[in-house]
Amino acid sequence: MSNSLGKIRDLVHSVNNKFISLFKKMETFSTKRIYLLLFLLTFIMAAPMLIGYEIDDDDGRYEHKDLDIFQDRAETILEGDMLYGDTEHVTLSPPLINYLFVPAVLLGNTPLIWTLWFAVFIFSSSVILYRVLNSFFEKQYALAGSIFFIASPFSHYTTIMMMQDDAIIVTFLLLAFLFMVRKSWYKASAVFGFGAMTKLFPALCAPLAAIGPKTWKGRIFATTIGLGIGFFVALPYLIYATEEFLQFLNFYLTGQQPVSESQLSETVSDIDQRGMSFWRFLGEYVIYIPSIYLHVVFVSLIVLTWIAALMKKIEIIPAFTLCILWIFIFYSKIHYGYHLMIFSLLIPWALPHPKRLAGLGGIGFFLILIHRMWRKNSMFNSISAIQMTLASIMWTFWIYWAVMILKNKNNDFSAPEKCDRSTILVVSYFTLFCAGYYLLAMVNILL
Repeated sequence: MSNSLGKIRDLVHSVNNKFISLFKKMETFSTKRIYLLLFLLTFIMAAPMLIGYEIDDDDGRYEHKDLDIFQDRAETILEGDMLYGDTEHVTLSPPLINYLFVPAVLLGNTPLIWTLWFAVFIFSSSVILYRVLNSFFEKQYALAGSIFFIASPFSHYTTIMMMQDDAIIVTFLLLAFLFMVRKSWYKASAVFGFGAMTKLFPALCAPLAAIGPKTWKGRIFATTIGLGIGFFVALPYLIYATEEFLQFLNFYLTGQQPVSESQLSETVSDIDQRGMSFWRFLGEYVIYIPSIYLHVVFVSLIVLTWIAALMKKIEIIPAFTLCILWIFIFYSKIHYGYHLMIFSLLIPWALPHPKRLAGLGGIGFFLILIHRMWRKNSMFNSISAIQMTLASIMWTFWIYWAVMILKNKNNDFSAPEKCDRSTILVVSYFTLFCAGYYLLAMVNILL
């Protein structure tokens, strides 16, 4: 027995050393070679599910998916019609995201093309994340962080299985984050301007780019850049489709669902509209708290974070992370894909701490269970106590990270961050586990 255990220990030790050696070797790669590696890994991880869905060719896959809505918006643009006013479905997003759907239509407009297109943004986000991490970690750990991002189910469960566009906004968010790390405030403001007109979430962090410059002249200029871009992008729709354009803002700010006599819209209960948020399960099983109260608390914390950053009570980088983290604690409407934003931003904080890194990887799988509970596709559908317990664990996890960020509120990442071999091992085993999960998902699709 002891002899067998010794062989197992030797095998594990040998595998660990190979992982360490592999990352040491990759540290010698040129930048272009690293980008190629990230590109190949992105589509290798996506391949099993892509192949499974192509072979299976099940029309039932499109139930509860938004692909027909994405196609409607892109085709409206290509036909020269007006977004918001001329779409078949009510449009509940800023304008630019819809223009980023156009290439998928031009390239073939098939489900495979759409999912491949969404996966491209996983790759672009991983490249930007690598540049972020390489600013304050050794090259091998920066690469490890990007691989960790690619491997996660947050990336591929969202883009391939769910066919959602959430990876697109992560690219904008990380690009703004990169410019803020480099203290390129005007570039960050420009990215925020375009990002907020792609999805609203970057607007939560945008004032931080205006706080960054040391002079008020610089702050005013940064503000002008961001607001100016947003204004000129929105102007045609404010003029020609005013009511339809503003209804998506009303939806996200108040939770009021749009009603249209000429366009298709989905009406769901106030509870179901909240997706998989903690507040959705609390409202169904304990007490319903109106969205307006939650959003007042949410907006108040965002503004307090801005003020704290302006008064130098918290550094810009932790403030940036907190502004996104508050979404998952106090915003009423959460979907699985939204978590890709906070996942990407927490990797720099988790990378030097292997246990926290492992927890951040594991939460991606745990939240799939919460997502399925919301979709009524879980073994716990009829057990309200278990659903409420799991949702509370999810909520507590994000509160834990908020506390961690606040404890490190003075960390501006100006000094190099240290990691050890445990970080490499966590990333390596996590990547293998995820690869196995995607292979099992392919088998499940085909059965």
